[in-house]
Amino acid sequence: MESQPSSKTLHNRINTNISQLLQRFENIMATATTESTSHTSTAVETYQLDVESTALVRAAEDILALTRVMKETWLFGKLDTLGEDEAEVKRREELERDAGAIQRAIEEGGLLKAAK
Repeated sequence: MESQPSSKTLHNRINTNISQLLQRFENIMATATTESTSHTSTAVETYQLDVESTALVRAAEDILALTRVMKETWLFGKLDTLGEDEAEVKRREELERDAGAIQRAIEEGGLLKAAK
């Protein structure tokens, strides 16, 4: 079985696919709106529309393949949907350190003696 993709890889792939879809659609619309009467330019535009529509379909198929990979990864427990980034990990570690220091201070009785 292939290695599991990281979330950064998945995000990059999603962004690439979305930009491809948008670019191909824009290219199709730009080609479709040109007005020409010569047979040569019409043939070139037809070919360009064929190429762009094929690329658009490929980008859509890649998105479908990506969703399948994400579903499989999620079902088999390898996709970390609740993952923490570096800032969250540091914050959690600092909170645990602070909580441990407070717990030690309470256990040593320093805070309880001052309160009595």
